[in-house]
Amino acid sequence: MRLGHARSASTRQERAAQLHRDQQAAPKLRVMFPAVEQLRFELSFESNGTSTPPVPQSRVFHPPARAYFSFPCPYADCDGRFELAAAAHAAVEDPSHSIEGVLECAGVRASDLASKPPCPLRLHYKLTAVCTLAH
Repeated sequence: MRLGHARSASTRQERAAQLHRDQQAAPKLRVMFPAVEQLRFELSFESNGTSTPPVPQSRVFHPPARAYFSFPCPYADCDGRFELAAAAHAAVEDPSHSIEGVLECAGVRASDLASKPPCPLRLHYKLTAVCTLAH
């Protein structure tokens, strides 16, 4: 049992290190979206399983921030990610500068090492871009 725990901790550390490398490699928001002064992500979660969903989150990106819009599943024992880059582009390009949607986590939860059930989490997101008048 301890070996499984050590492996999962090591795997989490590897995923965290990869996330950090990916974030650092992403361009700055001001380069990707020159007209954007602020990009706001409002994230809420719904679980169709027995787990309690995580609390809602808000993330605000300003021009100096890295334009990295891949968010790890908030369940610590899940290897999934929510990819919101396409939604960010859509929000910036939409005349209202806002977009909403739902994504299902494609990750696998390791809480039951034998069966590795799929993650039941769904992400409800709203993205709002505050753009300069030149856009």
